[in-house]
Amino acid sequence: MDKLLQWSIAQQSGDKEAMERIGQPDPKMLEQLFGGPDEPTLMKQSILILDNDEATVENKLVAFENFEMLIENLDNANNIQNMKLWPSIIRQLSSPKLEFQVLAASIVGIATQNNPNSQEAFLTHEDGLSSLVRLLADPQTPESLVMKTLFALSSLVRNCQEACDKFVALDGWKILNLSKAASERLLLRKLSLVSALLSGGLDNATKEHIHSDGVVGSIAATLKTDGHLGCIEKALNIISTLKASGYDFSTDELDILNQGLKNVEHVEMLSTDDLRSAQQSLS
Repeated sequence: MDKLLQWSIAQQSGDKEAMERIGQPDPKMLEQLFGGPDEPTLMKQSILILDNDEATVENKLVAFENFEMLIENLDNANNIQNMKLWPSIIRQLSSPKLEFQVLAASIVGIATQNNPNSQEAFLTHEDGLSSLVRLLADPQTPESLVMKTLFALSSLVRNCQEACDKFVALDGWKILNLSKAASERLLLRKLSLVSALLSGGLDNATKEHIHSDGVVGSIAATLKTDGHLGCIEKALNIISTLKASGYDFSTDELDILNQGLKNVEHVEMLSTDDLRSAQQSLS
């Protein structure tokens, strides 16, 4: 500690001769004294471990989990692009280890959520969005990974027209397939993605996909007396958003939606405001 104090005094005074005589202090002691490396350095170190073929799976997993926590900070999320770390993260979406795929999808979702800079940065990597859509399309993808993939996609496309356009171009609406949801929580996450896709408005291509891919029919199917409350409320919000965005419901779509609204009129704890808004949208 005395050596560290002498080195600090010599450094502040600019006494190079004294600094040479004292020598450099122990780096580990400096880290303990000043709190260790900063967060961008920790992020880079985590990815170095992740990319190291000689590192154990356990050490890689710990490093990746630490990285996930670090990028909850907005500045750190933006530094993923600045430090050229996105390619390493995107590669993990194709990892043979499920845990790494889940973490990678989670990191995409956290980093791009309400963050236009990270949304734009992620989209510069051509294999990023396509990797997420591929996971969604694969019937063998475990539900835990599908859930995180839907979270990542919802964060990426919300209020981001470029991401929405690319999702449409990858045939995302058909792949989303609302009619196939293994659980209510998965259906709710899929409906959340629909809501995110509608956040920037509707262009003609999206309207056509909604018509041709049976999206409205799938939404109507969630409106049942014994349905999941969260799914019902999300479906009602989507109906109102579609109408507000200029979507023209066909006669058949109006019929099945109105029947659905009748089904849920007396569902306990259902928001009457959401129900009334949806009813007005179809009147």
